[in-house]
Amino acid sequence: MKTNDGMPDFVLNRIYEIMKQEGLTDISRVGLYGLTYKENVDDMRESPTLQMLEFMERHLCGNFVKVYDPFITEDEVPNQMHNLDEFLDSVDIVVLLVGHDEIKQNMDKLQGKVVFDTRHICNNEGTYRL
Repeated sequence: MKTNDGMPDFVLNRIYEIMKQEGLTDISRVGLYGLTYKENVDDMRESPTLQMLEFMERHLCGNFVKVYDPFITEDEVPNQMHNLDEFLDSVDIVVLLVGHDEIKQNMDKLQGKVVFDTRHICNNEGTYRL
């Protein structure tokens, strides 16, 4: 077993803990930022986000979270959004799964959101990290 094989499950458990701590209960207000396997590319092969969505679907909650990635312009997953501002307006918690330049340049737009940063790119006060 590879070290990263358990990471999607770990991240999902951490999302659950953060939601509980913040008093958030609506899974449809969770936003996953990033569908690609690394920053600033359009390649989704071996994407950790896809693994997480598959895991969530097997546990009956995968089709409710919102997903956004600026490099994936066609619908690839349920509830995929194609505009950063609309995505952020539709969620209470943002899970940063990929460190695209776009989000690094728009950290100010995350103010007022619960942020779970798995890439260590957000320095906003109150940001949760792995």
